[in-house]
Amino acid sequence: MLKSIQTAQQWIKNSDAILVTASNGFSITEGLNLFANDAKLNEVLGELEQKYHFQNLLEAISYDYQEELDKWRVYARITEYYAQNYQPGKAMESLKEIIGNKPYFVWTSNIDHHFALAGLDNLLELEGNWTEGICSVHPKEHGTYDLKEQLHQIYLKDQQGNLQETDIPRCDQCGEPLTFNMAGKDFQMNQDQVTAFANFVQNNQDKNLLILELGIGPQNQMIKAPSMQLVAGNNNSHYITINKGELFIPNVIADRSIGFSSSIMDAFEELINGTDLGIKIEGPAKPQPKLTPEQQKKQNETIKLFYPSYLIMHGIRPGELTMYLTTDAQHPSHLRLVEQDQTWMYSLGDATVAHCFTNDGRYRRVELGLDKSRGQVHGFYVERGTVVGFESLEDSGAGFAQISGGLPANASNQIMIPKKDPLMKGFPQQQKLIERLSAGE
Repeated sequence: MLKSIQTAQQWIKNSDAILVTASNGFSITEGLNLFANDAKLNEVLGELEQKYHFQNLLEAISYDYQEELDKWRVYARITEYYAQNYQPGKAMESLKEIIGNKPYFVWTSNIDHHFALAGLDNLLELEGNWTEGICSVHPKEHGTYDLKEQLHQIYLKDQQGNLQETDIPRCDQCGEPLTFNMAGKDFQMNQDQVTAFANFVQNNQDKNLLILELGIGPQNQMIKAPSMQLVAGNNNSHYITINKGELFIPNVIADRSIGFSSSIMDAFEELINGTDLGIKIEGPAKPQPKLTPEQQKKQNETIKLFYPSYLIMHGIRPGELTMYLTTDAQHPSHLRLVEQDQTWMYSLGDATVAHCFTNDGRYRRVELGLDKSRGQVHGFYVERGTVVGFESLEDSGAGFAQISGGLPANASNQIMIPKKDPLMKGFPQQQKLIERLSAGE
């Protein structure tokens, strides 16, 4: 295992840039567990825990309050404890030591804002954070608000017993109450973060990029799948994953991957000091046979006519290519016939609407996104013979929607455009939709 530790240290040392990906496992290491029902829940929420019988902090944040003051009491108590009083723990300090002076970016689904509070400002918070607010009535039109100081003042007045309705944060433009800007139907993604992240990936996707994954389980594919795809598409990149109890490293990147099945702190101890603590480590595996440049070029040329925007990379599963498809309000993806079974997953930006016309005469509408309350899903399966088209739902203000789909490398992957008139005849109730998404005869 010492050899794997030394290899990982060498990858970090030789990297041109580091992309840190993080989910709940890192927050828990830093002392925040959104799912725990323990003594700390009462310590943070006080009498409000018993009043509403909360099982965890996540339930307290997402609860549909009838009393607006109680809602802001909960918000303020949580953010005072975990944001205003936050001091970077050993895990955060160790992470900063690993990054050093290298170019870096943090890509996280955590809502605690701890990375920014610790000084790691190159950051994409995929589901927002609890220090930012939006108008509860006009979330898209009236922008976002920094709530740090207002939440602190609410907390102080709450403790003094003189919190009033007039203290509720309100929109400057319409006077309606604000609410947290976090994943949901009204979530407004930070466009500065999105642009900075896109620039980081663009500038480093061909360099010696190290992806350091912290506390993301195998079932959490929202960040994990696209980041592993970056490794699959760049032979100069490396992947280090830390997750206690369960690891997932696809064969196609196994020769450039190392997994620590341990706590984040134990793995950091080994990575920083080279100490072998005897924890379970997987990889790197022996290199697998690779396609020749000519074979790779031939595969990538198979779908160059796809509209409107795409990036094809070698997939994280053997024998697979991955397409990243981007749409916006002016540029939907035209209808096409699916040659082979496909899986499509939400990646970034606004939610994406998939319009599916099956060969047995059924129309199916699927939303790929983050808002589970609206029935949105992270991924779905399209059977061969289905006619499918995609368009942005424009629900988060990102201005674009990106999804990724698996394409079998051993298929032709040619773009098959269905004839519009027979399709409209078969689906008369969707004629306007078909007209809008058709590429012509």
